Amino acid sequence: MQIMGLDIGGANTDLAVIELNEDKIKLLGTDKHYLPMWSDPSKLTEYLRQLGSMYSKCNTICVSMTAELADSYENKKQGVLDISGRVQEVFSDKDVYFVSFDGLIRYEDVIDDPLSVAAANWIGTVNCIKYISSDCIFMDMGSTTTDIIPLKDSKEICQGHTDLERLLSGELVYTGVLRTNLATITPTIPIRDNEATVSSELFSITADMNLVLGNITPEDYTCDTPDGSSKTKDASLERIARLVCADLDMLTRDEVISIARHVYNKQIEQVTNGLVQVVDKSNLSTVVITDMADTSVCYKATSSLGLDIINMNDYISPNVSSIITSLGAIQMYIDEVLQRKLSIIDQI
Repeated sequence: MQIMGLDIGGANTDLAVIELNEDKIKLLGTDKHYLPMWSDPSKLTEYLRQLGSMYSKCNTICVSMTAELADSYENKKQGVLDISGRVQEVFSDKDVYFVSFDGLIRYEDVIDDPLSVAAANWIGTVNCIKYISSDCIFMDMGSTTTDIIPLKDSKEICQGHTDLERLLSGELVYTGVLRTNLATITPTIPIRDNEATVSSELFSITADMNLVLGNITPEDYTCDTPDGSSKTKDASLERIARLVCADLDMLTRDEVISIARHVYNKQIEQVTNGLVQVVDKSNLSTVVITDMADTSVCYKATSSLGLDIINMNDYISPNVSSIITSLGAIQMYIDEVLQRKLSIIDQI
């Protein structure tokens, strides 16, 4: 049988498709598709139809979501109902499940309690990570946010489930590799033996910072640029200079690179602060990390605290770890519906 996992986010929809043949698991395909839900949610339907044609042999679809927070929706309930409705419509002839805080549920259950699936994608991830370590903290920095999830005895022991609760507990840090406004990371920038306060405009994002520092390639820069211009190092340097209302006529390239490095270090501090909160509450000392591209933010944050590190890249490729939430949705189906102890990570 073939099973599709989808994680429908505000900026990207992640895909994983596996084939399960007795006790053998084969990864058939993955995708990270840039689909900004704040601009046109109807494009989700188009993409889902494409997937339905490409993977017509998939009879089971497992879906998680975070796109309900997109500001194209008035509230999360409206977002959940719209997204789940589009999935159900496109895959009406398939066996469809949605990831909730209480496990996999059907579309009818989503209608009864929409918030039970809102931003629950990390629940699926836990079901993959438990096969690596039953007692650990899972730390994953994506394009937009960083999850810091504690597990004991193979179960999540989070202080919160909603985004708000997780922001309060340090288990969600709203900073990522690509889409974060640099002005949200630090209020000041050291320049020429002084400190400049930053402009709060959306002039530059972490994709610019990471491109300038060599942490990502132009191909990794998959989101839109703040000014609509090119995804080159020179263009990123110009955007970063605007963070302090300057340009490359006012600042040297080395000075702008220093700004990028300062913001990068401040982002590590942000993530470390969240990790400290989770460590203090959970008393766990092992951290399973994923770092999108070559940013190493999770690694540096964990190392600074002297914690034991397990790198996901030792188990699966970085491209696959970047869509771990969609694999997690499939893992939940294998665990809960099929009731079989088969680890996807161990076989792909």
